[in-house]
Amino acid sequence: MNQKKNDMQDELYLIKDAEAGGRQFALAKVVITLLLLSAAIATPLAMTPLLPIPGYMSAFGIAMIVINIILGALLYAKGLIESKERTIRLGTAYFFVTVIFIPLIAAFPGGLMADPIIGTTSSAVWLWCYWHIGFGLLIIRYALSAGDMAGTASSVRMSIVAVVVAVALLTLSATIGLPYMPAVFRNGKNFFDDSTLVIPVLVFGINLIGLLCVMRIRDNRPERLWVMVGMFAACIDVWLTLYGGSRFSLGWYFAKITSLFTSLVVLISQLYGITRLYNSIAGANKILMTQANQDGLTALSNRRCFDEVLEIEWNRARRDKRSLALLMIDVDFFKKYNDCYGHLAGDDCLRRIADHLLAVINRPGDVAARYGGEEFVVILPNTDADGARLVGERLLCNLSQAAIPHAQNLPSGHVTLSIGVSAMVPGAGSSTTMLALAADKALYEAKEHGRNQIRTAAQASIAPATVTAYLPG
Repeated sequence: MNQKKNDMQDELYLIKDAEAGGRQFALAKVVITLLLLSAAIATPLAMTPLLPIPGYMSAFGIAMIVINIILGALLYAKGLIESKERTIRLGTAYFFVTVIFIPLIAAFPGGLMADPIIGTTSSAVWLWCYWHIGFGLLIIRYALSAGDMAGTASSVRMSIVAVVVAVALLTLSATIGLPYMPAVFRNGKNFFDDSTLVIPVLVFGINLIGLLCVMRIRDNRPERLWVMVGMFAACIDVWLTLYGGSRFSLGWYFAKITSLFTSLVVLISQLYGITRLYNSIAGANKILMTQANQDGLTALSNRRCFDEVLEIEWNRARRDKRSLALLMIDVDFFKKYNDCYGHLAGDDCLRRIADHLLAVINRPGDVAARYGGEEFVVILPNTDADGARLVGERLLCNLSQAAIPHAQNLPSGHVTLSIGVSAMVPGAGSSTTMLALAADKALYEAKEHGRNQIRTAAQASIAPATVTAYLPG
């Protein structure tokens, strides 16, 4: 029983406080190493011009919107369920990416149409800057928030409204306000020049600070670990885009891959966490079902399970017009056994009796249960009184051979049982109560006539039918 309680506690621990294991940390290190190696290899080649790929930006934009809106929704839901403001703030960062990508794709030539739908090509560059600056700042906000700050539904609503309003204002500044903005797209091809160098430095610096802030979070949960990996990818994204210097360069294409990776790695970790959570809940539910239906001492079915099964088998026997048998079993002089040998020995005695009981029933439909204290019951579907008596005799024989010492049970000197048997074919006017009372009366007669024996109640078959005796396997 204690082991089952410990198993249950372990399952609930996994549900509540799942932490990243050694394998996840090792995998994260491998991924970060590969990202850094890829960036080191790509950097010298970043300025290499490549041909435009038709539909590339459209596919990239749709992928970013879908991935980030799913991720944002998952994090918002998780933050509300766990009541964690920090997780809600992380969801806001990815929701921001979702929303700002709509005007970004619209402003990019070839994003939705051949020409920009809103603004100019420079508008797309500014929106790219806003994307990375906003995302970096929101990650910093996430990392600096208190881990125990409670998250609420109003916080989610306010975050969504704030993101939509902020993106609308940023879009206006990148389109209508473009004449008042510094030129970031020179020669119709390259990003920035010496006069606007502060902008790429600012963009990269904010993302780097975001990475450092995430690294300092004292939290071993997968969420923090994979956000950190994602921020490594975000920094590489910014670095290769700026170092590549123009659209459709090798660095520009490679940066788009790392942009997807920034969000995708966190989304995968969340989906993995959901799967793990589901497995933990399924395991905990299995333990709960076992504890709800199983006697903790003997591992037999408990009284609750017995009542449910008896009702089911009674209805089945009435439908099929077949006999249903019931054995009621009581340990003789069990109180004296406890007084003589102690309660721990009494518990062990009950477990041994339960083992012998399970050994004499061998059909899938047979159910043995602990009825209460030192009493046991056995449900035998499709069995008449003679078949049920045969089961009882086998149990008495096995227990006699085991010869469990019981000095207070004379004259045998070992543990014995009294068994009452009843069987009937359900029909009009009959009930499970009648079946149980008949078995109980037979048990009382067994005790009255000297114990260590079986007594069978007069079979009360309300509806005539042919019955099949219990056949030992």
